[in-house]
Amino acid sequence: MEGAFTNNYKHAEEDEAAVLAMAACNSYMLPMTLSAAVELDLFEIIAGAGDGAHLSASDVASRLTTAADGAAVVLGSMMQLLAANSLLTCSVGVLADGGGVERRYGLSPAGKFFAKDEGGASLCQSVSYTTRVAGGALGFSVKDLVLFLVREGGNMFERMNVKSFYELIMRDVETGKVFNDSLGARSAIVMKKVVKTYQGFEGLSRLVDVGGGSGSTLDAIVSEYPSIHGVNFDLPHVVNTSPSYNNIEHIGGDMFLEVPKGDAILLKNILHNWGDEQCVNLLKCCYKSLPNKGKLIVMDYILPNTPQTDVHAKYASQMNLTMKILVGGKERTEDEFQGMAIEAGFAEFKVVCYVYGIWIMEFIKLV
Repeated sequence: MEGAFTNNYKHAEEDEAAVLAMAACNSYMLPMTLSAAVELDLFEIIAGAGDGAHLSASDVASRLTTAADGAAVVLGSMMQLLAANSLLTCSVGVLADGGGVERRYGLSPAGKFFAKDEGGASLCQSVSYTTRVAGGALGFSVKDLVLFLVREGGNMFERMNVKSFYELIMRDVETGKVFNDSLGARSAIVMKKVVKTYQGFEGLSRLVDVGGGSGSTLDAIVSEYPSIHGVNFDLPHVVNTSPSYNNIEHIGGDMFLEVPKGDAILLKNILHNWGDEQCVNLLKCCYKSLPNKGKLIVMDYILPNTPQTDVHAKYASQMNLTMKILVGGKERTEDEFQGMAIEAGFAEFKVVCYVYGIWIMEFIKLV
């Protein structure tokens, strides 16, 4: 009955509030620990032990190429923190000699996203990118951003660097590679689920992916729906280096001036890069390029009207601040998306489904 009292103790409301505040003060430990776990291949080590495997800290330490004496003690504390945040599972057993307990850790449903899938994608690339950003690759803090906006307004990145965040990424080769690897891996994970969940690609003949980058998103869709002819549309210098895919053509241009025609157009994580006026301009360009009853498929995060404390709302709020800091963009509420759709001329708006933090919406053109 070890821990019977503490496990069943009912905490007072004031205790809950105080500990929540104190835990926020120490919240830096989770990203630090997660970054270390990724660098040590902790998730891959556990995954490599087989489905459902549970390893002790000593087991993990023995699998590291170099591990100092006492590494298992630190690993044990790291794994306990990861388990407390639902990234690992933990089973506790009594040692054979009766001299204590042994904790063994496995991959939780969330933790599995940090082990490579059959395509080699995982969220480890995202951890590498965010670690680099937190380490000062951006050159300023959130406090700096707030004070800058109070004094001067506008986009801090462009004021400080003359260039935009994306131009900065292109200029810094190492950060650019980490950034692109992060986006690519996260997109691969999301799209693998999207093509199985969202049924709106059925029956399409020509799908235009605006801001499609390398074309990997469109390739995931066309591979699942081979009757679709895909058009990957992005800036000329982007599509000029994009790889070739079956049944996909690359077209370069400016999405704020004109978008290639199709019976459906996709905007995946595009609108949150821009302000409302620019978004409405882009939506109008998409509207012009659609036929009657054509649809614009929007994939983006949706903020609740009032702040919520569930994991989905927390994730959307994190992305909202991220976009504001990096590019001066923002996430939006459902009502804000609907308002932009109506302003751009679309007759119908609906939220269709949800995949890994991203909502899929349809804007329908009727004339």
